[in-house]
Amino acid sequence: MEARHAARANTFAVPTLQKDVIAALRNLRLPIRLFGENPADIRNRLALALTQFQNSNTDLIKEKSLEDSSNLKKSDEHVTSEVLYTHASTELIMARKRMCEYSMERARVRLKEEKRLRDGYVKFVQCVKKQEVEKNEDMDCDFGKDENVMNVKWKEDRCRELYKSVRGLSLEGSQYGDARPLSCVCTAARGSGGDDAAAVVATGGWSGSIKLWDGKDHLNLLHTKSMAHDDRIMGIAMSDAEGRKDLMVSASIDLTAKLWRVLENRGDDERPTYKIQELWHLKGHAARLCKIAWHPSGRYFGTTSFDHTWRLWDVETGHQLLLQDGHWKETYGISMHGDGSLCATTDFGGVVQVWDLRSGKSATHFVGHHAKRVLCCEFSPNGFQLATAGDDGTIKLFDLRRGSKGKSISSVPAHSNLITQIKFGSSSNDLGSDYLISSSFDGTCKVWSTRNWHSLTTLRGHEGKVMGIAEMTKHREPLGENVMTDVEKEGLNFSLVSCGHDKTLKLWQ
Repeated sequence: MEARHAARANTFAVPTLQKDVIAALRNLRLPIRLFGENPADIRNRLALALTQFQNSNTDLIKEKSLEDSSNLKKSDEHVTSEVLYTHASTELIMARKRMCEYSMERARVRLKEEKRLRDGYVKFVQCVKKQEVEKNEDMDCDFGKDENVMNVKWKEDRCRELYKSVRGLSLEGSQYGDARPLSCVCTAARGSGGDDAAAVVATGGWSGSIKLWDGKDHLNLLHTKSMAHDDRIMGIAMSDAEGRKDLMVSASIDLTAKLWRVLENRGDDERPTYKIQELWHLKGHAARLCKIAWHPSGRYFGTTSFDHTWRLWDVETGHQLLLQDGHWKETYGISMHGDGSLCATTDFGGVVQVWDLRSGKSATHFVGHHAKRVLCCEFSPNGFQLATAGDDGTIKLFDLRRGSKGKSISSVPAHSNLITQIKFGSSSNDLGSDYLISSSFDGTCKVWSTRNWHSLTTLRGHEGKVMGIAEMTKHREPLGENVMTDVEKEGLNFSLVSCGHDKTLKLWQ
């Protein structure tokens, strides 16, 4: 009551509407109308009363205003502490410790390799400049026996041959995938590796079924899990971690995610047969699920949802470890850092949040898609770049070292319609940052050089929207000397697989 008086007295605001004048008089506990008064007389009496109240209660008003402001600040602090901070469970604390130890070791190895490559590139550039000055490409360079330089030379030769293979991609096979549109696709190498390793492709669709395909034999169907979910499957991912490559996760708009084990059985004819076994049925999200990302350790994975949150799950127990809010719109894309230290999530408001998995804090955030929906994100294997894409058809690269104050370091006008998925190439043999693949509603898939962000090739074959894309590249280790051999050139075998709204699964080689 007194605070309301103070506001009116300080501003000398005398209401003009009859109902407001009556309300003000009631607040001041004055008679609404005296004998013989007309509306103008009533308003003049109210103005006089407000002036007298102002002069006699100025000090009281100031003191009360300061008290109300102090109480409001205390109330805000109390609400903030309860909303933003909760006690972590024992399982979550132990998981954070494991992820911290895991990421520290991975980061140490990566940075050591990065330093070795940087030193090698410096010497390699010096060697090339010397050859240009002498105008003799066949001359023996002083650094020719340096292991780092030879390693860089091998990588440059391999990248050159890889780009040649990418430019020669064409449609190799197409399969009718389902009775309804296919919404997601992923790949994984099975077996001990080498030429005998089986490339398995998994797809999820609007029918709620999961299918496994043979990536080495023109996408022959291996197994079908009918009605894996009660509604459309929006995300599917297979683990790449050693010892957990038989695990697969799917997410659906039926509000659940499921963890599966892909069982392999080799018969007498050495042709493997597959079966999908359900391990965990994960519930917790309050709205439809969207995308999935595995932690590089293979022990955890994250899911996003339209309930504005993303959640972290434990593979071994099937428990929800973390419910993380912080997005003001529907959360969609998700990606895990290669070291296992960070997680990036995107939302329909154009915001990209980067979270520190080891502490639970928000590390930084990026805004660069002009308030358009950001549908996908991907950490580069180099460890310091984050690629994002969405409704505006552009791919943007952000430098994590600059924080949220840094603008995107590259903006690629990639597609004429929204981009559904982006993926950096395999990080095997440090080739991961040489190319990036993308799929779009404009009906095309594209491969980009991450060195200059020029398009290497455009793949057209789907009749309509392309919903997802994945790679099936077979990398070889260097043979003997760090020199690109003819055997290695033939062994690149760069190939991609894509799925679309036209219900087909396509192989590009």
